[in-house]
Amino acid sequence: MTNNNKATFFLTPLIILTLIAMSFFEANAQENSNVVKKIVLDAGHGGKDPGALGKRTNEKKLTLAITLKLGKYIEEKIPGVEVVYTRTTDKFLELSERTDIALKENADVFISIHINSCKNKNVKGVCTYVTGLARSQENLELAMLENSVIKNEENYETKYGDILNQSIDYESEYIASSLFQNAHHQQSICLAGYIQDQIKTRTGRKDLGVKQANFAVLWRATMPSVLVECGFISNPDEEKEMITDYWQSIIASAIFRAFRQYKEDLEAGTLNTTPSQRQVSNPEPVQKPKPSDNNQQASSQKQPAPSANSSKLCLKVQLKSSAERIPLNSSIFKGISNVEEIKIGNIYKYTVGCETDMQKITQLQTEIRKKIPDAFVIAVKGNERIDINVAKKELGIK
Repeated sequence: MTNNNKATFFLTPLIILTLIAMSFFEANAQENSNVVKKIVLDAGHGGKDPGALGKRTNEKKLTLAITLKLGKYIEEKIPGVEVVYTRTTDKFLELSERTDIALKENADVFISIHINSCKNKNVKGVCTYVTGLARSQENLELAMLENSVIKNEENYETKYGDILNQSIDYESEYIASSLFQNAHHQQSICLAGYIQDQIKTRTGRKDLGVKQANFAVLWRATMPSVLVECGFISNPDEEKEMITDYWQSIIASAIFRAFRQYKEDLEAGTLNTTPSQRQVSNPEPVQKPKPSDNNQQASSQKQPAPSANSSKLCLKVQLKSSAERIPLNSSIFKGISNVEEIKIGNIYKYTVGCETDMQKITQLQTEIRKKIPDAFVIAVKGNERIDINVAKKELGIK
């Protein structure tokens, strides 16, 4: 985390880039979404960017120490998982480079390690972020501080001119954020929840919960991705602990155990996404896109009741998913008929179709992908998502 001024993300020009990136990377990610073979570990900051400053150390040193320990645990204890590091030395990397590494490596998981800071030196604890709309002023300010590292990059005004110089466009922010967090948002929330559980159990640190914010290092990721703020360097007690090899090993071990649990549950089809276990702790309301007229406003406030098909097992094409409701007349769904909203756990899913024939649902997916490149097939029964292989067996599909 750095102390520069704010940068705003997800403006209108970025939606086109979002769609392009999703079309290139999402198809391959979907085919292997239930197997974890490669993880990219990102030690935040580095080189000319020290990150948050404490009395005894700085963020870039702590993140690198924790990341290297975490990677070593995974390499030694989880055979078959390849670990890729964005940096292993005191090296400066642009934020886009970090995500590019994950994309180029076709990673199954991306974890970025950071250390927090606050003007109030009494604040302490650990929190884990997933990408999404910043749902409180605190989350928004933290994202702005983390994102402000782009000012250390060469030609940053050219590369990020729209981000730095234009006022925020809430509708564009909402759409772009939904596009990028769509396919793996639930998995990211689960991984973040596992990390918080392990850190609370193994370190005794205050659990500040799973949160959402617009971190630049996460927003282009097309795989489950989290950013862990491992403690507050501004708190004298936490900084004193963090500089020790023992504490760094404990926090790395906690994240390792969470990743191992996530991998095992994902591959076994038992990943727990129920709201009682994996609630994103952001009580403040999100500023939604502003409707252009009264009809749109009424439609965004009133969603149709679940269809009659919602109680039976069927195959659907998922268009988007979001922690917040998306109006069914949103431009995201332009040109697509009969979009249905389903709430599974604490996530809203937007789907079309209800088939028991794999060929028919695949044909529908092909048509939908002409408009939404990352659309994919899911199996749903009532308000539960069913493992696709289990559903095929139940439906008698070979």
